[in-house]
Amino acid sequence: MSNIIINCVDVDFLKPLQNSAANTTLRDVIGNKTDDENGNSIYSKLYTLSDHVHGVQLCIPDKAAGISVTAGALAWALSAAYTVVIATNAVDAPFDIHMVHVGTFTANDVYQLELYSGANGAEVLAAQVRFSRTNNTNPGSILPCITPLFPANTQIKAKLASAAGSSSCNFSVMYHNY
Repeated sequence: MSNIIINCVDVDFLKPLQNSAANTTLRDVIGNKTDDENGNSIYSKLYTLSDHVHGVQLCIPDKAAGISVTAGALAWALSAAYTVVIATNAVDAPFDIHMVHVGTFTANDVYQLELYSGANGAEVLAAQVRFSRTNNTNPGSILPCITPLFPANTQIKAKLASAAGSSSCNFSVMYHNY
């Protein structure tokens, strides 16, 4: 038995650096107990999953009216300008968006909401959500919306399109910090 341990290269159980990307030994792949959402190890992925499932869900806007966005004038034309959903530096930890709550509508229509991340002039599509309004008296809807994990302080913006054009809606986003 001692022969096996003596011949083992990894016998000292040296731990890798936090969020090591070396992947040259098994311990790099498994990870360090301090790995977080920025790592690529098995431990890092489990850390992120645990926060994702058990983290506190937050809303933007918080205890306020929803964010209003209007579709472009033509059928399926996106809004001409972006609407800021989450301002730069408003969320000071890495985060992702899980759901969109769509509240009030201006018309019975089919809508597509698009969320973008990034600085002004460098926006990148982060998610698309499709929904319909068939009766203006219907209550709002909560829709799944899965986005990538965003770095802290990321700006999120929105644009809207609708089948008829020029329709608008109010919405909120639900997100988790990591």
